Amino acid sequence: MDAKLAFVFQGIFYDAAKNTVEVMDRAELHKVALKSDHTPCHPLGDEHSFMWIDITKPSDEKLKTLSDRFKLDPQILEDLQEREGRPKLHDYDEYLYLIFHAITLDDDPDHPGKHEVNTHEIDCLVGGDWLVTIHDAPIPKFDTLAARWKRRPEWMKNGAGNLLYELMDSILDDYFPILDRLDEKIDSFEDRLYGAGESAEENGDDSGDGRLSSEIFALKRALLEIRHIAGPTRDVANILLRRDAEEGGKHFAAFQDLYDHASRIVENIDTYRDILSGALDAYLAIESNRMNAVMKRLTAYSIILLLPTLIAGIYGMNFDDLPKEHGFWGSLGAMGVIVMGLFAYFKWLKWL
Repeated sequence: MDAKLAFVFQGIFYDAAKNTVEVMDRAELHKVALKSDHTPCHPLGDEHSFMWIDITKPSDEKLKTLSDRFKLDPQILEDLQEREGRPKLHDYDEYLYLIFHAITLDDDPDHPGKHEVNTHEIDCLVGGDWLVTIHDAPIPKFDTLAARWKRRPEWMKNGAGNLLYELMDSILDDYFPILDRLDEKIDSFEDRLYGAGESAEENGDDSGDGRLSSEIFALKRALLEIRHIAGPTRDVANILLRRDAEEGGKHFAAFQDLYDHASRIVENIDTYRDILSGALDAYLAIESNRMNAVMKRLTAYSIILLLPTLIAGIYGMNFDDLPKEHGFWGSLGAMGVIVMGLFAYFKWLKWL
């Protein structure tokens, strides 16, 4: 293999005749020779044996070397250099070019309840007996898979299509623990939500309400970011499924499983978003009820104070020097009775 390629690439080679998987580092990769410069679809000349080349953060020069060696379409090279694509799949007859993403979820220590979804783009090229994956950060799951295949090489006897399934499935499997973490946070919202509403109504304390609403919005945003990745990934799995069915269905069960996993992820995200929308509606309803309760209290106190003020104002305006013998104590008594009566009435109405 080209020395430039050997310097930056790592991968595995599956030998069907020996039923062995060899994990190759940069120094050993040259053992695998690309036999033909004219058939990039089958450079090894053996549809059962295949190689997987994994590249981490290649330079533009290395990408150009890769493009020249496998005779890639110029548009692919442009996409690889930009590395900003959403999940997609393009069929170039002799090989496939597809993009999928690994994701991680990080909690913000400075802002509890906020979450940052990190996406790691994986560009994948699939030929007849070769597969190339390109990404900017190490993917530990790929190392785990390579070690497992080395122990059980018979799992790789179904060719590069099965390797593609294993790689994508391992990445999608990591979505579920992340969704489970979000689900646990969503489950805690109901008790917190209604607990905060009751506490605020009883004690007049709304200090936690803003934080609760911000957490709901943060979760909805995190789910939306994952949905933007998971939705197109499901479409990619569907294209792989239909394409394999048209070619005889050799990997139909594997791609069907991949499509089912992607569909479950999308359905779970949509369900969680619906739950959060309901929680937000409930939060707004509780806030509205709490505000109504506050307005009732303010209205009741205003009326209680209004009538004594009215009596005092009208009574006091009739005298230059308020004489106590002309109903002064009676007016004070009337004010007290009115205040006590209105207070008891509003208590009965549960406005106070």
